[in-house]
Amino acid sequence: MKLNLLPTTVSKGAQAKSAGLFSALIAVAGLVLGGYLNVSSTKALDQARSDQQASTGPALEAYTKSTEADTIMNDVKSVALIRDATLAQDMIKHNDVYPDLYEGIKPYIPSFFRINSLSASAGGATSATITLIGTIDTYEQYANLMLAFSRYPGLVSISRSGFVSRDEIVPNINATDTEGKPRRPDQGPIPDDKLERLAYFQASVQQQGYNSEGNFGTGTDSTREAMPTSSLVTVTMSVTKNLQTPDPRQTITSGASGAAAAPAAPMGGPGGPGSVGGPPPGASAMGGGDTPPAATKKGKKGADDSSD
Repeated sequence: MKLNLLPTTVSKGAQAKSAGLFSALIAVAGLVLGGYLNVSSTKALDQARSDQQASTGPALEAYTKSTEADTIMNDVKSVALIRDATLAQDMIKHNDVYPDLYEGIKPYIPSFFRINSLSASAGGATSATITLIGTIDTYEQYANLMLAFSRYPGLVSISRSGFVSRDEIVPNINATDTEGKPRRPDQGPIPDDKLERLAYFQASVQQQGYNSEGNFGTGTDSTREAMPTSSLVTVTMSVTKNLQTPDPRQTITSGASGAAAAPAAPMGGPGGPGSVGGPPPGASAMGGGDTPPAATKKGKKGADDSSD
């Protein structure tokens, strides 16, 4: 058995010396760190003060300029100038609206549809109406018109009217015509009696030669209308398009900051053959687009109809 003959105070004294040395080291490190932080924070503060003093001049100058700009912008003359400039820009931009519309629809006009008139009018901020008047020959072409214009982007609805069928039909029998002899829809029943039938055909004889129909052969520059075997057809399209014209009177009198748009009143309208309605003038007698001409095969009797 081993005996510990050293007194207990010997070990406690060694521990006290170690603790004192460690505390001294901590104090020295704290003094060094505190001095470093004091020096670095002083330098950072001095740099911040220097930067603040350097930016004070430009900041005051910017504030002065901003105040002057606000004063100018809020002046009555400046507000009117900005309003008038905006209105002028809107009016200049609107100059291309109708020409771009007419150029955009031309590729969708089939080649068999001879255009006499093309017009457009604004119907609101998001709608417009396009009216085309031209001539076709057969009912098949009359049906193909709907297919051709249905490809137009933004189309909402389309309608057509004006086709006159000249194809022969087999009518119902009656007391005058008990056989149902083929005839055109605009002709009366063909009598069974020989003498009455002779008088019927004599009364229905038409001029064989130049009859100046549709302004053909006149030697003038007037618009050529439908030929004797053709029909003058009107196609009306409702599309999603903004054609509204800036209203200078409303913009100036209301004191608005921008150009106020108002619906443009239809100018002229579709009118008769050859007339062009709406600002600016539409294209006259334009050719077709990329749809091949339909066959000239005779179809059924046509009637005015619409498709939405």
